[in-house]
Amino acid sequence: MKNFLLVTNSVKDADSSYSERIKTSLEALGGKCCGNLFTRPDENGNYIYASPESVPEETEFIIVLGGDGTFIHVAKDLIDCNLPIIGVNLGTLGYLTEIDVNDLERDFFKILSGDCHIEKRMLLDGEIIRNGEVISRDIALNDIVLNRSQTMGIIDFEVHVNGTFLNRYSADGIIVSTPTGSTGYNLSAGGPIVYPTADIILATPICAHTLNSRSIAFSADAQIDIIVKGRFSERNQQKIVTFDGASEIILKNEDIIRSRMSEKSAKILRLSDLSFVEHLGKKMR
Repeated sequence: MKNFLLVTNSVKDADSSYSERIKTSLEALGGKCCGNLFTRPDENGNYIYASPESVPEETEFIIVLGGDGTFIHVAKDLIDCNLPIIGVNLGTLGYLTEIDVNDLERDFFKILSGDCHIEKRMLLDGEIIRNGEVISRDIALNDIVLNRSQTMGIIDFEVHVNGTFLNRYSADGIIVSTPTGSTGYNLSAGGPIVYPTADIILATPICAHTLNSRSIAFSADAQIDIIVKGRFSERNQQKIVTFDGASEIILKNEDIIRSRMSEKSAKILRLSDLSFVEHLGKKMR
């Protein structure tokens, strides 16, 4: 792989110094830059990360400059391009953006010489169902989250798995996560870390008001339905669902959030000498 496309977080690289440095380093090693896309807000205030029609045909892999959030949204936006993607960390922890800006030349040499491999990561398909009709669809690389907005009241909801009732919860919300997302919000909420290439779906209640509420791991073929419930004490409580922290949708009582494994998968470029365990250990330290 020689031909690369840069996608740069315009906030974290406002003067383009990092993207120019990366372009220079890769071209010195024999790579070819097919272009540099910059994230930006549109006229409606929505943030645009990347679009498939902006990717040149000769592109063989994509380099994302930013943090894990930028990486996730670019990977989703360009999922239909079916190209491997790797991230340069300009953020904080960087579980997904494994290249450090201090190791650019070393890591890029490995990529251009083929000393790397591609990991396929599962995605979640999500649907919002209201009165028997699908009112919204989206995909998630990290997680689909039921949460509250503005108010502090707890949310009542039921969880059904493959059509069978599992439990009713009173909580701040619930996270349905992929293995990739296990190191994100799921981890902060007390959920387990899962090997990223595993075929597992995690369900983690957020601050549940019970003593026996724990994360549950389901097989990848599970269909998880979360049914939003109401209570008499609610006063103008707004309940929302988000896909990877974006695409916020306001919910009504009895709406169903349906999650299942997508037929699509993300292709993440990994350096061959850095295993997930080593990478995780480095971040934990």
